[in-house]
Amino acid sequence: MTDTESTMLERAWAVLSRPRTKELASYPLEVTCHSEPCRVALDGTGARHLLVPAGDEDLSVDSRPAVLATVVRKLGFGGPAIVYVDISCAEPDLFPEFDEVVMDVLEAVVDAHQPAAASLGAIARWRRLFRSSLLRGLSRQAKLGLFVELTVLSALVEADPGFPMAAWRGPLNEPHDFEAPVRCLETKSLSAASDSIAVHGLEQMNTHDGRPLDLVLLRVVEDSDGRTVSNLVEQLRGVVASRADFHARLSAAGWSDQPDRPDLDTFVIEEIRSIEVGPGTPRLVPSSLVTGSLPDGVADLDYHVDLASLLLFSMGASLVEIAEKAVR
Repeated sequence: MTDTESTMLERAWAVLSRPRTKELASYPLEVTCHSEPCRVALDGTGARHLLVPAGDEDLSVDSRPAVLATVVRKLGFGGPAIVYVDISCAEPDLFPEFDEVVMDVLEAVVDAHQPAAASLGAIARWRRLFRSSLLRGLSRQAKLGLFVELTVLSALVEADPGFPMAAWRGPLNEPHDFEAPVRCLETKSLSAASDSIAVHGLEQMNTHDGRPLDLVLLRVVEDSDGRTVSNLVEQLRGVVASRADFHARLSAAGWSDQPDRPDLDTFVIEEIRSIEVGPGTPRLVPSSLVTGSLPDGVADLDYHVDLASLLLFSMGASLVEIAEKAVR
C-alpha cells in the first residue's frame, strides 16, 4: 500500500462515524466499477466495510463465517439503490490488515472486465491467510474474550481452590461472566484500538440480589513471550475443582482440543482497570426505561459505551485483588 493510498484510507476512516439513523455511513473512493464509485463504510457496531459495485454480474458468494465476511446486497447512497459486493471486517485488531485487503481489492478491480468477481477472487486469497484467526471455530474477538475469562478464572481458583465451575457463567451467554460467592464479575477484553465496550442486554451492567458488580477491563496485546488459550486451559485442568464441569464450560464457549491445529497466538494482559458498577456508571438497565422493560416487539438490545467515559469511574487493580474481593 502506497503512502498516498494509506492516507486516503486514513482520511476516509477519520471522517466516518457510526451511523445512528441508517445502516451504513459511507465514503466514496476514486476507484469506480460499472460507473459507480467503490466505497468504504462503517456500520452501527463499528465494523468496517468495502463496497464494490456489482452491476449485473452473476456472482457466487461464500457466506460461511469468516474474518472477512462477504455478501451481495442492494444499497442506496443519495440515489437509486444498486447492487454491491459488501466485504466487511468486525475485528478491530485486524483493521490495519483490512486496510491492506481494501487496497489489494481495489487494485484487483481497476482493470477487471468483471470487477465484482475480481473482488471476490481477491477476498478468497485473503481468507486463506486469515483462516488462522478462526482458531477452533472462534472468531478473534471470541478468542480474546475466552483468554480474558480464563485469566480471571485462574485468579479466582488461586484465591479459592474450591471455586465452583458453576460460577463461571460467561460461556452460557448469561448476563455476568462470573457469579462469584461475594461479587459478580463482568469482564471485557480491550485491544490497543478499542474506544468502546459492547454491552449485551439490559442485565449485563445491572446488579441483582443486592450483590455488587465489578466491571473488569483487561487490555490484551499480542506478545511472543505471552500465553495462549491452550496454555491457560492446560494450567487450569490441573487445579479446578471439577475437571468435567470445566470441560463442559469450555465446550459451551466453543473450545475443543485439536492437537493437529496448534494454538500459536500468544497474549499478555497489559493493563487492568476495575469499576464497581453503580448509579453513576454509564449504562442501560431496566430502571433506565419508563416501563422497566423493552417495548413489545423488541427482543433484545446491544449497545456500546465509550471507553473514555467508563475510565472516569475506574481504578487500577490486580487480578489478585479482584479475585480476593470476589470470593471472600
